Amino acid sequence: MNISFTLELSSSKDSRQQASILIRMTQNRKLKRLATGLKVSVAQWDPVRKKIRKLHPQHQVLNKVLDAKLSDLIGRYGRLYQADPSVTMEELVRDSTGTVTSNFFDFAYTTKLAEIKSRNQMGTYRRYEAVLSKLKIYAGQSLTLKSITYGFLQEYSLYLKTTLKNTDDTVSANMSVIRAILNEAIRHDLYPDKNPFNQIQLKYTDNTKEKLTAAEMNQLFSVQLPAIHSLQVARDFFLACFLAEGTRAGDMMTIQKSNLVNGCLDFRQQKTGKRMIIPIMPDLQLIFRKYETKDSAYLFPFFTDPKTVNERSINTHITVVNKYLKEVCKYAGIFKKVSTHCARHTFVDLALAATGENIYLVQQSVGHSTVKTTEMYARNRVSYNKESLAAKVLHEVKTEKQVTGIGKSVTGSKAAAF
Repeated sequence: MNISFTLELSSSKDSRQQASILIRMTQNRKLKRLATGLKVSVAQWDPVRKKIRKLHPQHQVLNKVLDAKLSDLIGRYGRLYQADPSVTMEELVRDSTGTVTSNFFDFAYTTKLAEIKSRNQMGTYRRYEAVLSKLKIYAGQSLTLKSITYGFLQEYSLYLKTTLKNTDDTVSANMSVIRAILNEAIRHDLYPDKNPFNQIQLKYTDNTKEKLTAAEMNQLFSVQLPAIHSLQVARDFFLACFLAEGTRAGDMMTIQKSNLVNGCLDFRQQKTGKRMIIPIMPDLQLIFRKYETKDSAYLFPFFTDPKTVNERSINTHITVVNKYLKEVCKYAGIFKKVSTHCARHTFVDLALAATGENIYLVQQSVGHSTVKTTEMYARNRVSYNKESLAAKVLHEVKTEKQVTGIGKSVTGSKAAAF
């Protein structure tokens, strides 16, 4: 969407009855203004020609300054537009000022949202935009970073619950976006106070993702499917995600032949940017060879042209795979709500069992940024194979009795008193 530019006089006046000359930008019916640093009285401004009138003693010099500032901003926009036609006003402001603003929304767009956009995660970008739009209605567009206090967050949470009738999950999802932006501000040293989110616990309902048992995975490996390409691809894709140590579906879908290095998958996670090096076991290699073609650089037959790869197209393909995966599960006698992401949760669950509940080893394997994320995956995990801690404690107690001689039978009055 193009940005249009014009000069205008601010409606606010200072003590000398002078108003600031502003550059007004318009994009998709939204306005944003930049100060030029020049001020004149209302009588000295021509609102039709957008210039300073001749009655100002320095009108010629100042009009040249205004023209230069406007031309510079338009030139910056042109350069940014050539690199990315979807450039926003917030990105233009950041480029022109070279500073990070203290306004919460401006900061959000010029840092966190710009980062998300650069990774082409447009679904996440739109989710952040929706959260910010809701917050802007509540707090106004002049909300500052310093205004995000514990009290403000508590009041906003109450507003979401009582006025907008949002659920706890929705409230927590909104607050997590605000938290991510505030954490970014803290990293920029723009928020001097303690992080108010240290005192706030986000509440989510227990919607633990579905996972398969070892027996169900065995059924999925061995089930005979009809000669229907979509079913075969759905099963193989799910198994590939599982065999590649729980690789996310979005990553697996975009992995290319160039990511096969020395018998390993070598790629960076789209979500975290973390580099992953995963050994390719024989079963996984067989799946890759099954779909190998000379026409595509990708391992699976979802994309051929990198230009078409973005968050939306990835999610569209994942939706289709999930549709056929449900049919595959029916053939395997599995009647759970299985999706591609279930492969990741299943791997974590079975890996914990295989490693004796070594959550740190599993965390490194699946590439979680913190062990807390792995703990969330393992939530409500039931294991009947863990060793009894009481047995270990009892062993220590009995060993101590043998060493000290304590534990002999008690008789007489002592026994009665006991």
